[in-house]
Amino acid sequence: MTSVPAALAKPASSKLMTQQKIDRRIKSGRGKGVRESYEPWIKVWDIKSKGVSHLVPGVKFQRTHHLLSNAERDYHMILEQDPSIIDIREQFPLFTQAETQAIASSLNILHPVYPGTQIPVVMTTDFLITFVDPKGEERLAARSVKYRKEFEEADIDEQNRIVEKLAIEEKYWAMRKVEWKLVLHENLPLNKIANLVILRTYAIIHPSLPTDKNIDKLLDFIAGCKTDQIPLKALLEKASRVIFIDYLGVKRLFHHLLWIGRLETDLTSRVIRLSEPLHVWVSESSLVVTAPVEVPHHA
Repeated sequence: MTSVPAALAKPASSKLMTQQKIDRRIKSGRGKGVRESYEPWIKVWDIKSKGVSHLVPGVKFQRTHHLLSNAERDYHMILEQDPSIIDIREQFPLFTQAETQAIASSLNILHPVYPGTQIPVVMTTDFLITFVDPKGEERLAARSVKYRKEFEEADIDEQNRIVEKLAIEEKYWAMRKVEWKLVLHENLPLNKIANLVILRTYAIIHPSLPTDKNIDKLLDFIAGCKTDQIPLKALLEKASRVIFIDYLGVKRLFHHLLWIGRLETDLTSRVIRLSEPLHVWVSESSLVVTAPVEVPHHA
């Protein structure tokens, strides 16, 4: 039996992209909407990613996020936990094809086309982020997420092609006065990601726990403790006895308050462990979360 290398195999005609298929996607709402109503242009079943794709139920926005690699999943988690971010739109389309073609032409770059066709690709940005700046104004930021090894393991022609496509994307957003940055997964803080994996499981807890009364009691308790001198589990057990909430309830509420920023700790220095002390403090803006924008610093 003879096999054809994947790189040389021609897509079946029924699987080739056509302008009619693109138009149908647009008509169906792909790439439109905000927050819960947003529909990503690319969904996990539309494309083969070099990494592992993820369908991630949102905790900030009650919809499923389509993330095409582990790098996108990790960066999305950082964005979700940032209280200044009020919308995350992944796989955001750079409409129209004619505009990105014009940008490519101005840069003397060949515009990408769908395999086996001459149909120009609907280019996308991995994340279009809406955030509230320190002045209280809504702003946009665009981010592309890649692995450094994508560049390091590619030959010179592949490297140049990656850079060319990023240049089209960067100019598209520059023309709209939207900050665009390339985020390398290897530059993301590993300890913070590991901690957010833990805390995210407590992002949504039973509504009987995060009441104003329970939150105030736990915050008052933490404010009066030297938290870095006692193992975290012992601290939470003591809190349980003092504020009259069962241990598991205190544990859930404590981690939830860390996720939403009512409690703070250094998430980048080490991974949170119940067996070790954790220096934690009550956020100065605990009653109204107005944390500074972190978006530009993740790149």
